[in-house]
Amino acid sequence: MIKLKYIGCKTEYNVDFSRISNHVIQVIGELPFKDKGFHLSRIGKEDAWDYSGYTTLYREVEGGLQFSDDGSVYVEPVKPDPIPDPEPYVPTEEEMVAIFEQSKKDKILFSKSLLAEYLEEHPLTSSAHGGVEGVYSVTSEKQSLMMSQYMTYQIAKTVDPSAKLTWNETGKSCEEWAEQDFVQLILEIKEYVYPLVSYQQTLEEQINVCTTQEMLDTIVVDFASVRA
Repeated sequence: MIKLKYIGCKTEYNVDFSRISNHVIQVIGELPFKDKGFHLSRIGKEDAWDYSGYTTLYREVEGGLQFSDDGSVYVEPVKPDPIPDPEPYVPTEEEMVAIFEQSKKDKILFSKSLLAEYLEEHPLTSSAHGGVEGVYSVTSEKQSLMMSQYMTYQIAKTVDPSAKLTWNETGKSCEEWAEQDFVQLILEIKEYVYPLVSYQQTLEEQINVCTTQEMLDTIVVDFASVRA
């Protein structure tokens, strides 16, 4: 704490002093404002540090004053007007039509992905391979591979009667198959998968004829119900 004495006055005020900027200083204490400039000294000393140029009240602060030596005064910054929330966007009629058409496409893709997921998670149990029960994948990829394997075998045996037809149970390595057994498995898979594929195609037809979002929302995709 130091003492402040206005120039030409006898009264001394005990204050805390700090510099705010090159032209603004602050004193905290119980003192009035006077535009005379002042001297500062340590308590019990007569230092008389010269602040005679600080004659302008820059602003009042809690518990004290701020002075400037260039005539400047504090100006409250202008608060910007609040930015109103944007109005909710209302799609045009054409955009609504496009959104609805995309919703139908998305639901069709959703039904196809659920079909693929169902086939992946529900393999076929068959005894086609020599009467021994086994579990066989029925995914679209596996069906395509199976038909390719069979067609390749048909070509191979025309030039090599000893050509072998092989296939594998899920999780096991390939084994030699009798052609009759292999064909039986193909037919069993077709019989197993056909109702599921037919169900998805029916869903797709129902989706395509929908004219409102409400109608579209009523269509439930549930492949488990096909084999219930």
